[in-house]
Amino acid sequence: MSRLARPVAQAKPTYDVIVVGSGYGGGVAASRLARIGLKVAVLERGREYLPGEFAENLLAASTAMQINGKGRRIGPQDALFDLRVGKDVHALVGCGLGGTSLINANVCLTPDVMVLEDASWPEEIRVDHRLNLGFHRARQMLAPEPLPMSVTPTKLASLERAGKAIGHHVERVPLHVAFQEKTNAAGVVQPACTLCGDCMGGCNVGAKTTVHSTYLADAVNHGAELFTGANVRLVERTGGDLWRVVFRKIGDKDSHVPVGTVTAAMVVLAAGTLGTAEIMMRSRENGLRISDRLGWRFSTNADVMSFGYNYDKPVNSVGIGRSDKARVAPPGPAVVGLIDLRRRRDPLDRLALVEATVPSVMARLMPMLLATGATLAPEEASGGLSGLLADVKRNAESFFAGAYQGPVHHSHAFLAVGHDGAAGRLLFEDDTAAVHWPNAADEPVFTHISAMLRTGVAANGGTYVPNPVSSKWLGGDLMTVHPLGGCAMGRDRTSGVVDHKGRVFDGDPTKRADAVHDGLYICDGSVIPRPLGVHPLFTITAVAERAMMLFAREHGLALDVSPNPEAPKRTFRAEPAPNGGAAHSRFGRLFGRAESA
Repeated sequence: MSRLARPVAQAKPTYDVIVVGSGYGGGVAASRLARIGLKVAVLERGREYLPGEFAENLLAASTAMQINGKGRRIGPQDALFDLRVGKDVHALVGCGLGGTSLINANVCLTPDVMVLEDASWPEEIRVDHRLNLGFHRARQMLAPEPLPMSVTPTKLASLERAGKAIGHHVERVPLHVAFQEKTNAAGVVQPACTLCGDCMGGCNVGAKTTVHSTYLADAVNHGAELFTGANVRLVERTGGDLWRVVFRKIGDKDSHVPVGTVTAAMVVLAAGTLGTAEIMMRSRENGLRISDRLGWRFSTNADVMSFGYNYDKPVNSVGIGRSDKARVAPPGPAVVGLIDLRRRRDPLDRLALVEATVPSVMARLMPMLLATGATLAPEEASGGLSGLLADVKRNAESFFAGAYQGPVHHSHAFLAVGHDGAAGRLLFEDDTAAVHWPNAADEPVFTHISAMLRTGVAANGGTYVPNPVSSKWLGGDLMTVHPLGGCAMGRDRTSGVVDHKGRVFDGDPTKRADAVHDGLYICDGSVIPRPLGVHPLFTITAVAERAMMLFAREHGLALDVSPNPEAPKRTFRAEPAPNGGAAHSRFGRLFGRAESA
């Protein structure tokens, strides 16, 4: 199947709309504005990945990682996994056509009503039914559904034991995954999920419902043009009523290659929380007047990733990809079950806890990471020399036999989200937006989440292991995969960077406090003014849908979001598994070996 995008060198000089970034917010903007009839261009820094092109071994995965921070970068500028190193908080986000949807866990949850009625939101958001309509439209496009009851992965039983210990039942969480072959709302044919567990490493089957396979495909169906390899630097006003987007092509050296530019009457910034903040900060240094609140109200969404190590019973929580080399049953999607604590009275208790499957590309690393973490855990370290020797003997099986046997096969990954104080700040340092949040790790919510997860791990007879990337014993701080805020909504420029429609406030002190820049919008997680207590993709999508509805109404334009039966049917085919590895049937043999071709 032909790709949706082309190299940025093929972009025209002028469009009606330029969308910067292609995640949930950017995808919605591109689709809806193209449906209105505007000439839309999407500029994306990363590459376009089709099913079959994501890394399937550790060597390939090593080239898919970039680390940015403190004025330095390690790895390719367009690598899929983008680790942003901050002063106090690190963030891992996706870089590619479709944004973080390429590597997330597909979890689709709506925030509790208490979150959406919080005073941190502009009043218009709290009272407007269009946000509910935004959730409805997002649901129509992304079509979330839980794993069918006919399939019960082994790891779900471990989560149920943890839930019982915590005092809450486990339910199956809605996921953006096709569990039966189907043609989605954008006309893309999605094969059925094989339960391989590689959702967070990139779906090589094509069953994962990403922005690439939905909103971006829909945008192209309605005339939008998508371009990759564009590292957008800033936006500025031209001499007239247009906006100029300044970018460099990936691979160019900043000091030697002239910049590229594209102009449009409307620009939608949707480069993700950190990416959009950087563009706004460079634009401000270039003379664009914007709110002094730029960079404020950053939140980690109280992200916690941790592990339960060496349970009494097998868990089967490491992905197997498209190969049958693992010789274990398919583990299921990245996430299956949810312990839903969002409606508890105590704010610290309002959490969403899910299990997770580690992608197969990490299989070789897991024995070392988990064994080291478990050995350093307080409950393990107290065992003295005899306990240490027992640990060594116990860990040897996974070291020598691999992640699909021994203690790692008996281990569980957890993903938890809750509510931090949104007290972080993004500052522009060394040409990047870095998170400053002293003592962020000391917020009570993180201690509370860890204590709750320890209870669940103990119920399974395991050892609690904090995230090796963010734990103090590796010299790190907090790490989030759900960065929010920095360009938060507000009633005017004294309280936010954008209004409830996503329009950027004008920072000119001679103008009204609620004055906005005509044609400049922000439409991604950076506008969310507080933690959500759930995985944010669904809310970001709904807020973007609402913004596009309001734009259409404000300009008297018709926005029809109904499926287009005449849209071309697209099939993004996965290439055969390497080394003769077999792809699995729809649900494989969940309790047997991977099937042969």
